[in-house]
Amino acid sequence: MKGRAYEIFVDTGGTFTDCIGRDPEGNLIRRKVLSSGSLRGVIRRWLDPKTILITENWDIHEDILRGYQFVLLNHTHKITYIQCYEIEMGLLRLTKELPNEFYGQRISFEIRSEEEAPVLAARLITNTPLDLDLPPIRMKLGSTKGTNALLERKGSDLVLFVTKGFRDILEIGNQQRPDIFALEVLKRKMLYQQVVEVEERIDSQGEIISALDTNALEKEINGIKRRGFQSAAICLLNSYINPVHELELAGFLRQNGIKEISVSTALSGQIKYIERAETATVNAYLSPVFRSYLENVRSSIPGGKIHVMTSSGGLIREEKFRAKDSLLSGPAGGVVGAVTVGRRTGRENIISFDMGGTSTDVSRYDGEFDYRFSLEVGDARIFSPALSIETVAAGGGSLCYFDGFKLCVGPQSAGAFPGPACYGAGGPLTVTDVNLLLGHLDPDNFSIPVFREAAGSRLDELISEISGSSGKNYSREEILTGFYDIANELMAGAIRSISIARGYDPADYTMLAFGGAGGMHACRIAGLLGMRSVLVPADAGLLSAYGLANALIERFAEKGVLKSYNEVHDDLPGWIETLSDKASREVAMEGVKGEIEIRIRTVFMRFTGQDESLPIRWKEGADMMALFRDEYMRLYGHWTENREVEVESIRVVACEQKDADPTVSLPEDLYEPKPVRMIQSYSRGIWKEIPDFKRSGLKEGARVKGYALLIDPYSTTVIDEGWEMIINHYGTAVIHK
Repeated sequence: MKGRAYEIFVDTGGTFTDCIGRDPEGNLIRRKVLSSGSLRGVIRRWLDPKTILITENWDIHEDILRGYQFVLLNHTHKITYIQCYEIEMGLLRLTKELPNEFYGQRISFEIRSEEEAPVLAARLITNTPLDLDLPPIRMKLGSTKGTNALLERKGSDLVLFVTKGFRDILEIGNQQRPDIFALEVLKRKMLYQQVVEVEERIDSQGEIISALDTNALEKEINGIKRRGFQSAAICLLNSYINPVHELELAGFLRQNGIKEISVSTALSGQIKYIERAETATVNAYLSPVFRSYLENVRSSIPGGKIHVMTSSGGLIREEKFRAKDSLLSGPAGGVVGAVTVGRRTGRENIISFDMGGTSTDVSRYDGEFDYRFSLEVGDARIFSPALSIETVAAGGGSLCYFDGFKLCVGPQSAGAFPGPACYGAGGPLTVTDVNLLLGHLDPDNFSIPVFREAAGSRLDELISEISGSSGKNYSREEILTGFYDIANELMAGAIRSISIARGYDPADYTMLAFGGAGGMHACRIAGLLGMRSVLVPADAGLLSAYGLANALIERFAEKGVLKSYNEVHDDLPGWIETLSDKASREVAMEGVKGEIEIRIRTVFMRFTGQDESLPIRWKEGADMMALFRDEYMRLYGHWTENREVEVESIRVVACEQKDADPTVSLPEDLYEPKPVRMIQSYSRGIWKEIPDFKRSGLKEGARVKGYALLIDPYSTTVIDEGWEMIINHYGTAVIHK
């Protein structure tokens, strides 16, 4: 095994970063850190102002913490660093004394490095301290970095270049009001700081009417340089059919020192001027952020190799990665992981349910991934191939509060810092606190220390606020149950939008629950939707990282058509073959040694004059018109005779081939395991003692009847009353109604 690199699969979420590593001997190593690039623990005893005994769940086996900064949460003190850590004793020595007023207190603390969270996770997996270089690493990386930067408006300053006369193209948009009942309509803030109108014009047939005049831009370019802009988006009218002016303008800007240039036709060859302009703008806005992030990771693993997960669930080299393809990068990893686990149990119809710290992501799978090619994130709508994932702002860190009239959950989140109240950093009441106080969590089984009293204090404050406002006195249990039910309904609503709203019955699917909090809500939400089976994988708390380990290198190739089906149906086979060859070559350029397969061939068809098209899977020799009619009837329940149908576009997906894992059925030899402890939990109106099972102590065939808890280091599952769980060969918890 000498000379082999570590393989590390990292998903950076809004609160936690999940990591699975494989060492050169093939052993799997699992770690979870805060996405702020830090670890937390609790001081349990002071030996002197520089020496403390601590409690932590870091699972490290060597002293690699020297040089990390040590910070007491919610307290101000001089900067100090870790001198050494004696792991067996849990003894931490610091470089400077902490103030005397803290001496003797049980305080939560954090250790921090200046490196990105994936690098911290890599150091924990490889046992590499700060003052040593990491060993050779092959890293697969998923991240919400781009999504967070877009939603929080923390991207780069940029200039948008458009055809003269279209200065306000994005500000006007499609004139849809985001909230038709709002009495005060607030215009969205544009991502760009300046718009430059370009003298040029190409007609709808691709003919040049007016040549590009770069000389007229000299004055504008000088102003852009003075203001220090380094990022530009270019979107010119009708460039989808003839990109010559966009390419010429991009070359002119590079000659004038603009480093980050996003050309709309390089990102998408589709018609729709607004969406192409939005796509180029978002890409230009996020590119410097994502490039800086990847460079920070790269600088710490100079001898390594990095692939990045795209929104479509495939992998791409870091240097080929485009920021606009990152917006569902993390959630896509979870869907790939869920499908992998589902197939191993023989389930082809899966609804993935990923409940993390900030949000919950759900997706539907029925033998093929469900894609969409126009993506909405925040108030931006862009062209980017992505797995069809519905996100709702209800996660473990979602705020639980009273708005003066009713109880509310989300959309705001406590984030990685300060986090939920129970994290001990002064955070607000959240869904995690609700689960802890209801007895749905084992406080001794958490990746960071939790403080039940801190959560209870926030709850009591809220109850007093409600009493003062409404004059009504509610019990703790009533308020907690209210928040729990609201969160469940929000998440069930997200699943309805990807199933019932699209003509699919969720009862025909198996829920695959993961994320740190997914298992706590899975049975109850499945019951609301009429679903009768739930799968919770062995690595439920790290499944997005597990999905990265199982993701394939893939490429999309597309062609805009916009012609009558009758006119082009004889050309379709040739176009499909050309696109297939192009996508296959791009996969091969990634260094793929094995077979390459064309996984999906899709023809997008619609009635002429319609805005939206339907994806129809290409089948050699099939009557595509008949397939389009069948899908149209299934979705809309009617058909219009004597109306022209057109082909809007064609898309092909090529990927590396990978052998499928064998499927397993439920074991026949079952046994009743013993719980590690009993825990007080509240459900359906009463407190009761329920068994608490540790997943690491359960073998294949373990059968547990609800009500019970199933715990592992990174997630908790509530097996509800009326449900039964069996552990299968892969360690997956198969839970039946």
